Amino acid sequence: MRDWKVERLRYVVHFSDGGSGMRYRNGPLAEGDELRDGPDRYVVERVEKAPNPKTLGKAWAQLEA
Repeated sequence: MRDWKVERLRYVVHFSDGGSGMRYRNGPLAEGDELRDGPDRYVVERVEKAPNPKTLGKAWAQLEA
């Protein structure tokens, strides 16, 4: 049985209201993308792409009021 995370892109997302977390994506994360964390909605402001699919990308997201 295959691990569902193996073929997904990984990002460490830094949230504007504090904290960070790992997010797995089927496709690349881009500026302007929406992320949800429970009831909160965030918009991605900056992305540093991973140099290859086996490493982590980084993203910064702003809480939407």
